[in-house]
Amino acid sequence: MSNKFTCPPQSSGQGSFSDNLVGFQLVDGGGFTQGNFEFTTNVVEKQNRTFEIGTFSDPISLDSLNIKNIDEAKELIAKNFKIYPNYDLTTVTNFTVYGSLSIRISNSIKQIIGHFPAALDVNPTLRNFSTSNTAENIIYDSVENETELDVPLIAIRNPFNIEYSVNADRNVNSLELSVSDLRNFKKNFSKYSFIVNGDEYEINDIVPTNTGSTYLKLYINGNPFPDQTISNSKITIRPNNIYVNKVFKEDFDGVENFLLNRDIVPKYTSYFNTPVLKEDGNYEFRYEGATFPLDGDWNLDIRSNIFNQYLTKLNTFAENFDNYKTNLISRFFTTTSLKEFDVSDKKVEKMLQIYGRSFDETKTFIDTLSMMNSVNYNVKNDIPSQLLKNLAQTLGWNTNISPTTETELLDSLFKSEDNMFSGISQGKTPEELNYQYFRNLILNSAYLFKSKGTRKSIEILLRLIGAPDFLVDFNEYIYTADQRINLSEFETNYASISGGTYLQQTPVLDPTDTFSIMGVQYTGVTYQTTTTDISVTRDDYPLDSIGCPSMPVESESYFFQIGGGWFESTPQHRMPEEVDITTSVFTGVNPNYQTKLKPFNYGDEYLDRYRKFPFMDMGFRLRRVIDNKKSWTDREINLRNSSDGNFNSYYYIGEDCLALNVKNVDIMLNPSFGLLYDVYTMSRRYNYPIPNEGLQYTKPTYCNPDPVNNYPKRGGIDWTEIVPKPKEKTFFEFAQTFWRNMINVRNRQFITDGKTGGYPTLQSIYWKYLESNQAINIPNDNFTYRTMIDYVNKLGDYWVRLIEQMVPATTIWNTGVRLENSIFHRQKFVWRRQFGCKIVPIPCNPCELTTQLFAYDCTKQRIIHWLFPWNYDPTIVSFGTILNSALNEHLSNEGLALSNCILNTLQNYWFVEIKIGGIVVALEEFAQTNGYTALPTDQQWVDGVSDALSSLETLGIYYEIDLESETIIIYNNNCVPYDQNEEFEINVAINFNILCNE
Repeated sequence: MSNKFTCPPQSSGQGSFSDNLVGFQLVDGGGFTQGNFEFTTNVVEKQNRTFEIGTFSDPISLDSLNIKNIDEAKELIAKNFKIYPNYDLTTVTNFTVYGSLSIRISNSIKQIIGHFPAALDVNPTLRNFSTSNTAENIIYDSVENETELDVPLIAIRNPFNIEYSVNADRNVNSLELSVSDLRNFKKNFSKYSFIVNGDEYEINDIVPTNTGSTYLKLYINGNPFPDQTISNSKITIRPNNIYVNKVFKEDFDGVENFLLNRDIVPKYTSYFNTPVLKEDGNYEFRYEGATFPLDGDWNLDIRSNIFNQYLTKLNTFAENFDNYKTNLISRFFTTTSLKEFDVSDKKVEKMLQIYGRSFDETKTFIDTLSMMNSVNYNVKNDIPSQLLKNLAQTLGWNTNISPTTETELLDSLFKSEDNMFSGISQGKTPEELNYQYFRNLILNSAYLFKSKGTRKSIEILLRLIGAPDFLVDFNEYIYTADQRINLSEFETNYASISGGTYLQQTPVLDPTDTFSIMGVQYTGVTYQTTTTDISVTRDDYPLDSIGCPSMPVESESYFFQIGGGWFESTPQHRMPEEVDITTSVFTGVNPNYQTKLKPFNYGDEYLDRYRKFPFMDMGFRLRRVIDNKKSWTDREINLRNSSDGNFNSYYYIGEDCLALNVKNVDIMLNPSFGLLYDVYTMSRRYNYPIPNEGLQYTKPTYCNPDPVNNYPKRGGIDWTEIVPKPKEKTFFEFAQTFWRNMINVRNRQFITDGKTGGYPTLQSIYWKYLESNQAINIPNDNFTYRTMIDYVNKLGDYWVRLIEQMVPATTIWNTGVRLENSIFHRQKFVWRRQFGCKIVPIPCNPCELTTQLFAYDCTKQRIIHWLFPWNYDPTIVSFGTILNSALNEHLSNEGLALSNCILNTLQNYWFVEIKIGGIVVALEEFAQTNGYTALPTDQQWVDGVSDALSSLETLGIYYEIDLESETIIIYNNNCVPYDQNEEFEINVAINFNILCNE
C-alpha cells in the first residue's frame, strides 16, 4: 500500500472562515474548490442617445476657399488678422503730428497712382471727336458659352498704362515707380471683368498685342453682345470687385483710404478741418473738402488740369497744418541751425522727416491703447475691429456665431457688391458686416443685460439681425380650462378612493355564460375587479375650493412643467431616461436592458394631471391660447383683448380663475406672415383689397353708380357682414379676427370648375392683392412664398444662438422657421357647388357716348430721334462738354471767365426740355450735381427722357426707346395730325449757380 504526500505540506481550509472563497486552497477530500463557483443571470445595460448633428459640411480645400496656393492663404491670414487701429482720419493729428503732412500726403498720392485698380476704358468717341467701334469680329460659341471679339486699340483709353502687350512682364518690371501687379493685364487677365451695359462677364483668355497690332483679342465667358458682330457700346475692363477691395484693404493704408473715401457721395472725397491764418494773426478752422477727380466712369484723373488743382488744394491744406500743428520734429523740436547748414539735397531735413514718420507710427498705436474699451457705431477712435469679438466675449456674449455665411475666404474678405446701402458708393464685405454686428451688440449690451429675460430684449435682438417685425412669430401661451369642476361629484369620487384602495371594474368575457340568438352562439360578459393600493391625498388634485384649477403638491416625480423641451436635445437640454421597449430584451438568462431619453412634450406631462385626475374619470378640458400680456384687471372679463405696447392678446375666457399660466414660448420666423402683413398694410393705406367699409362695399363709378356686390350683407341670405376693419385694428388683432366670418359655410363662394380647395373668400383677397397694379394702379410688394422663404433662409440660423442668451433658463420654448400656409390658403375642406343654383347675369347700366366710337382712316405720324446729344453732334463728347459750353457762354455774356469763378460752389440742375414748334411742352428735372466734375449718368438721362415723354400722353404722343440703337421712336395716336413743318426738339437744359469774383 502506498501513501499520498504533498510537498510542501498544506493545511485544509475546511471549517475556516474562508472555506467558501474561490482560490487554490484545499478542502477536505482534496482537490480545488471548483464547487464554489456559481453562475447568475447577466443583465446588459445600455443607454441610447440620439443627438441631432445636422448635415455634414462640404470638405474645405484651397479651391473651395477660392485660393490658388498655400502661400496665398498664409499671406491672406497674415494681413487680415493683424490688428489695425481705428482712428478718425478727418483729424489729421491722429496720423501725423511729428512728421510733415505735406510729405505724408505726397507719398500717399504716389502710392495711389501706382496701385489704384485702374481700368481700360473702351469709348466709341475718340479724343479727336471721331467715332470708332468698341468691339468687332464678335463670334459667340454657344457650346462653350464663350465670345471671341476684337477691341480696337484706338478706342482704348489707358491713363494708368496697363500692359497688355507681349512684353508686359518686362515693361512692368522696368518701371521706376512701384506699381500694382494688376497693371500686368497679360498675366492677370483672369482677375479682370468685362463690363458692358451694366453687366459683368469673366475674361477667359487674351491674345497679347505686338508692335503691329491694331486690335486686342479677348475671349469672354458668356454672350455680352447677342446677335451682334460689331458694337459701339461703352466697355470697361477693370479688376473684379474682389481684387478692387483687396487693393484698397491691403495696398492702401489709412491715409490713402481717407483720400479715396468710398463711403461717401461723391466718392473719393476727403474733408479737413483746416486752420487758416487770418489778417489779425489768429487762426480759424474751416471744414473743407477735396474730391479726387475721375477720368471717365472708373479711372482717377491723373493727367488733366483738374488733377493739378486737386493736388494744389491738398497741398494748401497740408501746408496750413504744417505751419500750425504738424511737422513738430522739424519745426519745433530741433534747432534751426541744423536746417540752415543743411546740404543742397536736404539730407538733414529728410532724416528729420523719417524720424517724424516713425514717431507718428508709434504714437498711433499708443493712442489706440486708450480707446481699447471704446466702441462707436461709426468706425473711428475706438477699439480695432478685429478685437470686437474678444470684447463681446469679455462682456459675456457667446461669440461662436456669425451673421455671415460666405464659404469662400476671398469673397468673405473682399466681395461687397451684394451688400449695398443707400447713401454710400460701395457695399460692405461680409467681414465688415460681421464687425458691425458685434458693434451693435456691444453698444446695446447694457440695456440688453438689464432687460434680460424680458420680451423686449428678445425683440431688440431680432431687430438687430434684420428680422422684420411682421416675420417674427413670437408668442407666449397660457391654457384655459372649459369650466369649473362640480365639487359634489368630485367629492363623491374622491370618497370612493380615500380609504387607500382603488377598485377598478373591467368588462371581460365569461366562458361559462353562453347563449344563442337565431342559431348564433355568443359568450356573456362579466366584470373583473382590480384592486390598487393608492397614496394620493386631496392636495394631489389640481383643484381649489371652488372648483377652479390650482397647483397640486409637487414631488420628485411630479413638478411644475415636467417634460419641458427645447428645439434640440443637447447635454444641457435633455429629458429623463425611460426604457426603450423596442430594443430591450427581458427574456432568457441574459436580459438586455436599454434606455433612451423621453421625447420633449413641452410641459404636457405636467398638464396631464389637470386633464385627467388620478384614479378618476374627471378633469379639465384645456385649450392653448396666445396671451402676450399675462396681466389683467378685474374689469376685463370674458374677452381678453390687448394691444398695449404690442403685447397682444385676443381670446375669450369664462372667468379669471380658469387661466393656467405656463412658461411656454414660441419664437419663430414665419414667412406666411409676410403675405398677410402686406395685405394688411395695403388695406390700411389704400383701402384695398379689404375696404374698411367691408367686403360688401364696391366703390361706385360713372358707368356703375349703384354697383352690385355678391358678398353677403344685411338684407341678404344670412345677414352676415364681412367687415374686418383693418384701419381700426393692430396687425395682431387683425390676423386673429379678420378671417372668422369669411369661412361661413352659408355664404361661401365657388369657382367655375365646381369645386375649390380651402376658403374661396379668403383666396379671393390674396388674388386681389396680386392684381392690385391692374385694379387700382398701385403695385404691391410682390410677397410670395418663394420670396419670403428665400429671405428667411438668408438670415441663417445663428439668431437662435443669439436670442438663447436672453431667454430665461426655466422657459420652455421652441424656435426655428415655421413653414405653413398663410391664412388665405389653409385648405381644410373642399367645398363643392350645390346643384340647382343658376348664374343670373346683371347688366351694366349703359354709358352714353356722343362721338364716334372707332376712328377710321386715322393719320399716324412718326419720327425717329437720337437718344443722346452726342449721337448727332460730334462736338459733344459728354454732359461735361454741354456744361462747359453753357458756363463759358453765360460767363462771357457777363464779362467774366471761368478762371474768375469758384468751381466748388457750382450747383447744377439738369432738365430734359421738349419743344414742339418752338413751344415748351415738357420740362423734367433728371439730375442734380455739385461741382465741375460731377455729371449725370447716361441712365439718369434715359429716365428723364422717359418721364418727360410720358407726360405728353395727354397730347396723344407716344414713344418707344431703343437702347441698342440709342434712338427714340415718337408717334401720335390720337388721329389729330401735327403740322409737318413744326420741329420736335429734345434739349438738355441746365440751371446753375456759381460764385465768381468780378
